[in-house]
This record gives sequence, C-alpha cells and structure tokens, in this order.
Amino acid sequence: MKNGFRYALYLASCLLCGTSCQQEGPEIILSPTEYISFGMPSVTLETVTKAATDGFLDELPTDGSASFGVLGYCLAYNPGVTQVYNPNSGTSMWNLKRDLCPPSVFYKKQVKVQANGACVYETPKKWYTDGPNTELGGITLSETDEFRYSFFAYYPYEGDFFDITPGDAVTAGAPIVTFHLPWQGGTVDDERPVSGVPDAMLAIETNVQRGSRTVDFNFNHILTGLGFQVNNYSQVGETVEEDSDKGVDLRIFSIKLKGTFYRSVKVDMTQAQATITYSADDTYSGTFTVFQSDDPANGTLIPWQQDGSQGSISMKPTTYLRLLPGNDEAQGYFGPKPSGEGEMNPYLEVDYQLGNNARKTEKLERPGDFNPRSGVRYTAQINWVNDAFVLIMQPDNGGIWEDGEADDGKEDNDDIIFQ
Repeated sequence: MKNGFRYALYLASCLLCGTSCQQEGPEIILSPTEYISFGMPSVTLETVTKAATDGFLDELPTDGSASFGVLGYCLAYNPGVTQVYNPNSGTSMWNLKRDLCPPSVFYKKQVKVQANGACVYETPKKWYTDGPNTELGGITLSETDEFRYSFFAYYPYEGDFFDITPGDAVTAGAPIVTFHLPWQGGTVDDERPVSGVPDAMLAIETNVQRGSRTVDFNFNHILTGLGFQVNNYSQVGETVEEDSDKGVDLRIFSIKLKGTFYRSVKVDMTQAQATITYSADDTYSGTFTVFQSDDPANGTLIPWQQDGSQGSISMKPTTYLRLLPGNDEAQGYFGPKPSGEGEMNPYLEVDYQLGNNARKTEKLERPGDFNPRSGVRYTAQINWVNDAFVLIMQPDNGGIWEDGEADDGKEDNDDIIFQ
C-alpha cells in the first residue's frame, strides 16, 4: 500500500470517529468541520428481497471492491474573466452559479468503500476557510461557513463506462455524464453475455454546507432489470388430440431476446432539472440467451398438472438482464423502433414443443402497454394460455425497485429522475 493512501486511511478513520487524532510529529486535528468526508452511500430501494442474488444492489459492497467517482464544485469564475474565481460566489445556490463553476473541489476523485463501511480517498480535502487561499490564486475568502458545495457521484468508478464533461478540473460548467455499455454495432445474431453489465448509478448532493455531518449520497439506478419465467396454462384441447378438460405438457429448449438496443444514456445536469437522453444513433445489436435447456434433445419439461395447477420454470433472479430502458414511446423502448412494417424490436424468440406437436420457434413482441423504467425489476411471464403464448411484464413483488423520487424533506430534491 502506498504511503499516501495509508495516510488517507488514517485520516479517514479519524473523521469517522469524529475525534482528534495524533500521529508522530506535529499534531493534526481532524473533524468533519475541517475535512470533506463521505458517509456510507445509500441506494434508493423499495424491495430488497432479491438484491443479494440477482446482482442489483441495495447497498454498495463493503468487501473492499467498491468505489465511486466524485465531482465537487463550490466557487464560480468571475463573469467574462477566464479562470479567475469570484470570492463572493461561494454562498450562492448551485442553480445560480453552475454555468461558471468548475469542478475544482474534486474532479473524478475515487472514493473507496472499506470493509467497515468507511468511505476514504487519497489526500483528504479541507473545506474552504476564511483568509487568503493560494490554491485559488491567492484570493481572500470570507463567510466560508456559509459556502455551498455541490457534489456529483457515479458508480462504478472502475471500468470505462462513463464519459464526463467538463473534461478537466478548470473548465466551468455543470456536469454532463454519459453512461455507455461495452458493446456497439453488430447484428441481431451476435451473442451478447447476460452478465458483465455493472449496476450503474448516479447521485447528486447540491448546496451542502460545512458542518458536523458527512456528505451522504443517495444513488439512483440507471438500468432496468428483466427476468424471465414460463408458465403452462394449456387447459384446452383444440390444438392437440386431448380431452378439452385437460392440458398438455410444454417443453422449452431456449429463450432469447434479440434486437437492436440502446448503448448509452446522457444525463445533462446543466439545467435546473436533469435531462435524460437515449440516442437512437448509438446502439448495439445482438442476442441475449436468457434460458438454454440442459437437455438439448428433449428440452426442459413444464408439465400441465391435472389438479389445475401449472408447471413453470423461472430464469430469475440469477439471469436478470440489465438494459437501458429508453424514455420515449415514439422513439422506442429498449431500442429504436424499426422502420419496416411488421418488424419488431426487440423481440423474444422461444424455441418450444407443445405435447406431441412439432418443435417450433415463435417470436413474441413487447406488450404495447409495457413502458420500462430505470430502477425497476420486471419479470417477463411467458404464459402458454389455451393455444398461444401470452407475454405479460410484471414488476417484481408488485412494486417498484427504485422510483427516483425520494422525498427526504431537504430544501431541494437532488435525485436524478429517470423517466
């Protein structure tokens, strides 16, 4: 471990305790009123029963593997003057100074979540204090107790998933964050892995003032979750040689989601309300195999039960897909609408056999009333009813995984609303 990071851990432990700490040499007095420190982030959730197994997070991992990036703002430049700070701008609200404010407090700062829940980063940063400040070009600061800071965080820090504007710590302007998936281009027949997409999240804390508390982020999920389940309700005999009061067994060989999908989403925070844009020009195509039978010759049996119950197989929660949902019905959900008449995007491809009938492959379209949302986990129920498949999209546990509209009683709502 580098000495700098070891020292950061030492300082962070003092911050967490809220006490004065000493090390060999000059005494260093630390407290949250002196150093900017981060509390254990929360994740907006209403149902957490599946979070431990499906890969979606109800809290950031504390095994040392998790870290998030932070942008931090406070002072704005003088209007019309290049990179000269206005010492009177510190007390201004974020919405009044965001256009002239650079991320000079933090720029893409990595904050690590430790096993004890502490959040630490290298070279702890002090809140601004009254008097001359060499870091800001020698300007003299006053009323720093009333300064308002704004912080923007993204998770995960590792990996090449986020593009951030401004491109450095000295360029003014509120952030524009673009999250993108690792794939691009391709055809609908290109196999894409079901796993490998991180549970990406963003968080905002604006107009924070120096005080005794830490900066506490509440992360909002970017992606939607999609699980799959098959049910056999085949209690008719018109399509097979069976009595009308009986059903038939169903065998599933594979289920695939195919199409052209959104690759990126841009979150523009330069206005009072963040705007969310899914580009129809930035896509990837491919096939997600969400279920593959272990018996290639006979498929997986989903029996019809004579007592009226039905058999089922479930591909959730271990194979939840993480997809960008889109937010414009006219443009298309999950991906842009196809231009050709009768085409579907995306679509489910089910390879199955009903009773003694021939093995078939059928395409299923997204229900017209299904408008997916970021932060919601759905189960695609593929139900064989009478003589056909019926596809129903059901939010898991009958509720919302994350609604992006938490009201915590603060002066302004800092949540990013993905709608």
